[in-house]
Amino acid sequence: MQSPSVSVLLADLSIFFLVLFALAWFLPRTWLASVAVRRPLPPGPPTGWFGNFSLPSSYQWLHYAKWKELYGDIIYVYVLGNPIIVVNSAQVAEELFERRSKIYSSRPIRTMVVELMGWDWLFSSMPYGKRWKQHRLLFRRHFHRMLTSEYHSILTKETYTTLRNLAHTPDDFAHHLRRTAAAIVMRISYGHEVSDKGDIYVTLADEAMQGLGTAGIFGTFLVDYLPFLKYVPAYMPGANFKRQALIWRKKTRAMIDQPFQAVRERMENGTAIPCFAQKELEKLQQDPNPNSDYETTIKNVAGISYAAGADTTVSTLLSFVLAMLVHPEVQKRAQQELDDVLAMDRLPTFADRSQMPFIDCIVWECLRWNPVLPMGLARLVSSDDEYNGYFIPNGTSVLPNVWAILHDPDVYPDPLIFSPERFSDQKRNRELGINTLPWPAFGFGRRMCPGRWLAYESVWFSIACILSVYSIERGIDENGLEIVPEVVYTSSMISRPKPFKCRFIPRSERADQLIKGTAS
Repeated sequence: MQSPSVSVLLADLSIFFLVLFALAWFLPRTWLASVAVRRPLPPGPPTGWFGNFSLPSSYQWLHYAKWKELYGDIIYVYVLGNPIIVVNSAQVAEELFERRSKIYSSRPIRTMVVELMGWDWLFSSMPYGKRWKQHRLLFRRHFHRMLTSEYHSILTKETYTTLRNLAHTPDDFAHHLRRTAAAIVMRISYGHEVSDKGDIYVTLADEAMQGLGTAGIFGTFLVDYLPFLKYVPAYMPGANFKRQALIWRKKTRAMIDQPFQAVRERMENGTAIPCFAQKELEKLQQDPNPNSDYETTIKNVAGISYAAGADTTVSTLLSFVLAMLVHPEVQKRAQQELDDVLAMDRLPTFADRSQMPFIDCIVWECLRWNPVLPMGLARLVSSDDEYNGYFIPNGTSVLPNVWAILHDPDVYPDPLIFSPERFSDQKRNRELGINTLPWPAFGFGRRMCPGRWLAYESVWFSIACILSVYSIERGIDENGLEIVPEVVYTSSMISRPKPFKCRFIPRSERADQLIKGTAS
């Protein structure tokens, strides 16, 4: 056990080195900021010597959207040595992320999430470069747009499970939707069958994702602004972020390591189920000159399939359920379209999609109405640039305000209203320059979500199947009155509706038979 004098000495040394790190961090950035001031920066809130200390801590997308009224489509903020730009319009996003993708496709290293919590394997957050390209290439090999049909049988099986679960315990609809989203990804990535009631790997992933959702928005922790704080010993007062990061790191590693190890073990004993990890590991074993790092790449890509897919899909589906309660007329129109095609004689299939355009409109509006990633994922400017006369310095973090882009009233009239009809006539929309399909919900340019095709089809099929056999009704309170849910979303990185009550009622006796028939 250390004596008090040794402990005091260690604390003094820690403080001494932190002061040195602080000087080394601030002085060059303050000098660079003073140089940048000589060239006009984008407008933004008042900034002091060390920056602006009044950044919004929650619902950043709503605050930045209000700032748009004061400062415009592109906003500059300087916080503790960190130059930040917020993009509030599709026009600016297209110019920077699409036309200038060469210098706007990298990611800033987020100290809390990547270095302390261990999410360095998440290739959606990797800096642009060779390592990122290797991961994305492997992912696209299995999740390309032309390959999604290979997974239709898995989507069908797990969605049918959802229909049965909703019949048995409709109050647990959020759990059932989450279970299905997780089951689809776990089956595709690891060949793992998720049980109806619970699953150890899904639990591990959910616990890890909770930490990512809390820490994922830039600036949630001071160490995001001051990376040298990562050297603060976990035992020091005020270092709770370091202690919390250690807890989250264990969950992050368990999420990525344990299901992958299970695939390897099943391959060794001959019980492996065909899946992404199994196919790639077999290729690696047959390679006469294997790349020693490639197995790690396989493990990382398998992990991101869950991290990027399950939470985003279930959030979109929860938005769908909430929208049906708030706008029952939309549900009636969708069910009429389904009945015209299916005649309540069977469940929908992917082959029916071309005959059900309104279901597509619902999916697009769910993606737009309250986007799952309202602040997108930050970019890093890799060299000095200029936009519209404004100087954008190298090393600036660029935050795309996806929520503001998809709620621009000039592009989406009455943007707060859930209105799938806005997408029903794309030819007219193009002529008027309104209601463009909300692709920004999946990101931009070279960093656009590569799994968007599978995600879209998964959501489409779930919505079509649920509406074909269920009526989604409002909950009833103790007085027998309908409960009209509030449209309220969480402020985390992955935003979703806050808990609400509803009922799933089979539409008819025939619908009940179709639900039961999914078990065969």
